[in-house]
Amino acid sequence: MRCKMSERIMELNRTVSVSSGGHILYLYDDESLYFDNAAAYLTSGAHAGDLAIFIDRSDRIARIQKRISSLLDDRELERIVYVDAERFYGVDVSFEHKKVMGEFGKLAELHFSSESAGIRIWTHVAWKKEHGVEAELENLERLAQRAVQNSRIVAVCAYRGDSISSALQIKLLRQHDYVMTDDELSSTDLSGNSGGAVFPSLADQQESDEIRLAEQIKLETAMRQSESLIANNLDPVALFDGEGRVMNLNAAFERTFGWTAAEMAGVDEAVLRERIGLSGALNDDRHLYPDKAASSRFVPLEGERIEATARTREGAALDVVLTAFALGDTQKPAGYAIIYRDITDFRISERKLQESVERYTSLKKHNHDAVFSIDREGRVINTNPAAQKLTGLSTEEMIGRLFGDWMTEGTLGDILGESGSGEDSSGPTVRIRSTDGRESEVLTSTAPIIVGGENVGCYILAKDITEHKRLLIEKQTAEQMSQAKSEFLAMMSHEIRTPMNGVIALTQLLLETEGLTDEQREYIEVIRRSGDSLLNIVNDILDFSKIEAGKTELLTEPINLREDVARSFDILLAEARNKQLELGLSVKPNVPEIVVADSNKLRQILVNLIGNAIKYTDRGGVFVSVDTEKGAPAGWVRLAFRIRDTGLGIPEAQTEQLFDPFYQLDNFMTRKSEGTGLGLAITKKLIELMNGEIGVRSKLGEGSVFRFTIEAQLPDFEDVPVETPAAIVPDMPETAKLSILIVEDNRINQLVMGRLLERLGYDSDLAEDGLEALEAAERSRYDVILMDVRMPRLDGFGATRLLRENPGLYGRPYIIAVTANAMPGDRERCLAAGMDEYMNKPVDAKRLAALLEQAGKQIRH
Repeated sequence: MRCKMSERIMELNRTVSVSSGGHILYLYDDESLYFDNAAAYLTSGAHAGDLAIFIDRSDRIARIQKRISSLLDDRELERIVYVDAERFYGVDVSFEHKKVMGEFGKLAELHFSSESAGIRIWTHVAWKKEHGVEAELENLERLAQRAVQNSRIVAVCAYRGDSISSALQIKLLRQHDYVMTDDELSSTDLSGNSGGAVFPSLADQQESDEIRLAEQIKLETAMRQSESLIANNLDPVALFDGEGRVMNLNAAFERTFGWTAAEMAGVDEAVLRERIGLSGALNDDRHLYPDKAASSRFVPLEGERIEATARTREGAALDVVLTAFALGDTQKPAGYAIIYRDITDFRISERKLQESVERYTSLKKHNHDAVFSIDREGRVINTNPAAQKLTGLSTEEMIGRLFGDWMTEGTLGDILGESGSGEDSSGPTVRIRSTDGRESEVLTSTAPIIVGGENVGCYILAKDITEHKRLLIEKQTAEQMSQAKSEFLAMMSHEIRTPMNGVIALTQLLLETEGLTDEQREYIEVIRRSGDSLLNIVNDILDFSKIEAGKTELLTEPINLREDVARSFDILLAEARNKQLELGLSVKPNVPEIVVADSNKLRQILVNLIGNAIKYTDRGGVFVSVDTEKGAPAGWVRLAFRIRDTGLGIPEAQTEQLFDPFYQLDNFMTRKSEGTGLGLAITKKLIELMNGEIGVRSKLGEGSVFRFTIEAQLPDFEDVPVETPAAIVPDMPETAKLSILIVEDNRINQLVMGRLLERLGYDSDLAEDGLEALEAAERSRYDVILMDVRMPRLDGFGATRLLRENPGLYGRPYIIAVTANAMPGDRERCLAAGMDEYMNKPVDAKRLAALLEQAGKQIRH
């Protein structure tokens, strides 16, 4: 190959006359062939007596010098001038054609002379890639072509093939007389008929020049067309030469796909297609790229639009439309262009529009409310199935008719409002009659129908509220009845508890007096038990009412389960002994000792069930067992309680109603016992509140087994307070010097409260209503005020509010509400009013003593 290319240089020497000048473009890919050709060119020139100038980097100059030093004598070696390209091109600053031509002028002054037989120049064009450098090169080559022709110089401009774009290569062809590559040497005739190996003869030169001129005009036209396309098109555009290789990409392509023109220069269209994700979307049948097996030329289908999904460099999907067309002559084009129009936003908008249409259609079709589309004259355009059901007519029967035809109350004007345009609004209720005579009350609302920016009608949404209104009336009636029941129960509780306070408290005091005969004591015990029974009945009714209202809450805390069950036994132990019954308790070892639960409600359940078992058992005993079951959530335990008795048993038919409110087993047992029939109903509700359930198995004459479960939380033992011996302080009530004011309007309750305080060691003063309480508190600063709630002139709430608003006048007494109100929320209302504690009537002496002790501690601290 080296010898062959040297002969090519010799042929160049013979063909191109130094006297007429010549400009040769050398595009090389093989570095070694570059040095072979450069050495042959310089050597042949020196042999011929010409001045040979070699412009290249210093390291490449050294390589050439070493190669030709042994081929020339000293005189011939002097005819070769070596110029460092780094200085010549000024690449350390920037590549500017004016500076380069200035360097060329200095070089000519130093070395060009009339004595020289001729001048040959070999220049390797290299530069730093920077913005605008290709335009500088184009200007440089234009000036170099003129200088070569004017100065009778043969010049070879060598470029590495991959260092310049295809577009620049085409432009450079117009500014050189010949083109040489690693494989061939030819004229710059672009007709494709040169054969690539033979220079034109002088006889054919004129014809060749005419052909070349025509081809150059065609190429220039194509280039102007492509440059305009790239400069002005906002869509991504790729330009290809006749073989389907990338010549250029516009800025929109780079922005959209992320690939730069420099990265893609010279690559095949198939490679470009693969990089932008279109290789799977297109195939040879679409003819958007050359079929290499059938033809060597790139043959896109002119004007065809193909939709496909492309991908950016980062992997984002793009919907695109591809359009391909030829550049220049469509029969023999100089290249091709493909436009990749990004229609992603259009497709997204199209999908959104389709989704909106489908949602609207689905909403209208499946809407439970009637939807009428009407025009500006009030005539029906369309309806949905709910509208057909409301009127009893099909859509076809309604279209064109006035909407008001079905209205029996109200008008279309009422619905549309004053504007009559049907703008978004909530309208009135109207009545619509169906074809079967049924009338429905509907709540209307409207929305405009806008087409092309013009209001052409409106939608009327008609919600049938006939059933809703009926249910609302029933709900309001039920709420009023519930409120009336609650008020009645509160009133009854107050009216019953007030006299019961006198009966029970005075009975307790009477039993403690000396000198009673046995007969008198027996009578008083009967009174006490009767009072307790009546109080239990009231408590059961209030408890059930509170549960029914959903106002019962669990107050959970760590408890000792075994001790709590045992306390329930202690409460009922005396009653069991009186009947000579055995009481048995068994707690399995797997039952945790400490759980987090509501101790009071668990005790209420056990006392109720065990108390019932004792009540209906005359001999034998009652036995309770506690175990655990599976199925509790993590961190919880399911406790199973079993209460077995040896009593009368329950008929199977009665067990299904056993837990119904107000149901009593004594219906079939001749009413041996008393009660409201609410005990088991309350028990069942409390168990369900603890996520449990209750059931019963019984056999007449043998006894019954009640079984229930509840869920309790397992404690975090770090949070459970541990009592140390030092922290245990014995109960030592302190009665020292607490000044107490009783505020009570009922004479009996005044007597009861005074006697109880006297027995507990306290002195007290009396006020009969709230106004008297304020006067007394102003005269004397009291430590504790026992405040009734319902009183004439000024009630307990009003008195408490005034006491709290004027601490400078009345001090800061500890106020305990003492009231017969025991309904849900009564305690909370008292505390919210500013009272410190709450106590029910009838007053329990132990509870009163505990509250006074608590008040004393708070006052002292």
